[in-house]
Amino acid sequence: MNEHGKEMLDAIMRAMEIEKETFDFYTRAEHKTFNPEGKRIFRWLARTEEQHYLKLNELYQSLHEGGRWVFYGGSTVSLDPAGPGEKQVAFDTDDRQALEIAMEIEKKGIAHFEELMEKTADPQGKSMLRALRDEEAEHLRLVTEKYNALQR
Repeated sequence: MNEHGKEMLDAIMRAMEIEKETFDFYTRAEHKTFNPEGKRIFRWLARTEEQHYLKLNELYQSLHEGGRWVFYGGSTVSLDPAGPGEKQVAFDTDDRQALEIAMEIEKKGIAHFEELMEKTADPQGKSMLRALRDEEAEHLRLVTEKYNALQR
């Protein structure tokens, strides 16, 4: 394997670590909050990060064994609808802090996937990384929206 291949594997391994750390954070945030809306959002975020981790693991194995990128068509985890009578946004202070941390985590994830996209010339690889980056951007949008609603 050439130096560029090793560098890409290292970068994918780092992306896997980020996804694992993010999953752990969102799982802790889900268990910490008593707000049903917060639980729902954090649970969804954790499940999508778990899918990202699994897909990156598959990619790592495929690149390591045969130098092939894998297809990623996007997350299949849908956000559960709000429960009946559930307030759309009513996070407490701890949830606000969790949202602030989540925004920073998602920004780092976006930057990392953009960096990986720049490092590969493979069209399928760029497509996969773009899909992952776009999902992280959607997470950031959602978390920012919830955070901004608290500021009103």
